[in-house]
Amino acid sequence: MRRILLTGAAGAIGSVLAKQLPKENEIWRLNDIKQLGEPGADTIEHMSGDLTDYDFVLELCKDVDTIIHLAGQPKEGPWPSLLGPNIICSANLWEAARVNDVKRIIYGSSNHVNGMYPTTSILHGNESTRPDSRYGVTKVFGEGLASHYSDKHNISTFVIRIGSFQLKPRSLRELYTWISPRDMCALVRTGLEAKYRHAIVFGISGNSRSWYDNSLAFSLGYEPTDNSEEHVDCIANLVVDPANPIDMLQGGGSSGREFEGDLPYLLNRMAAREL
Repeated sequence: MRRILLTGAAGAIGSVLAKQLPKENEIWRLNDIKQLGEPGADTIEHMSGDLTDYDFVLELCKDVDTIIHLAGQPKEGPWPSLLGPNIICSANLWEAARVNDVKRIIYGSSNHVNGMYPTTSILHGNESTRPDSRYGVTKVFGEGLASHYSDKHNISTFVIRIGSFQLKPRSLRELYTWISPRDMCALVRTGLEAKYRHAIVFGISGNSRSWYDNSLAFSLGYEPTDNSEEHVDCIANLVVDPANPIDMLQGGGSSGREFEGDLPYLLNRMAAREL
């Protein structure tokens, strides 16, 4: 049977995947820095531990066929809070995967790797990254690991630039970035089953409003069920301020936090395609 390692199994996304994705002929090894308790089935393994400990990660990746890497600090913060969870953990995991001959890694990246693009841009996944935060920079690093280990060590890599994982969209921005729990499960299952060498896809539902061309995900078999437009009547504020980077850049609040740049210059530069 195929053994699948899921890191960050106690997190918001990981806990949903751990409950809904396992199926017959799969053994799921769940990892989190938090204690996970006792597994409820013979095909579920729990290995709690810190991914900054390389010796632990080497053991964690033994006899694993596929890794779904979601562990990390999920929000913006000072560098010391991000370096261990998002940089060292990822570097350890990819190297341990290589040593243990893991064949496939699904990496939970973020829409914030490109949050400094204007809301008028449509992204395809092959553009230069423009991270909107220190958190976004760490996800660019993770994507670099995916590219490197795919090119040099033949590990199939499926990079998901996760949007806004919520039960329902809560803002105008999330009408563009929302992904429902069941569509997240469907997209990860696509990553588990499809054939690819290195793929970058967008973690969004089948939203009518979108900043992302998700054609590659669709071609690999992703069939989203939900559409954020079904919830538009629940969004209180649909007005944008053209002078506010939160409204004009795709990263929203992450783009606007600590912003000291020249917004008109950025927008004009993008419009002129001087990327």
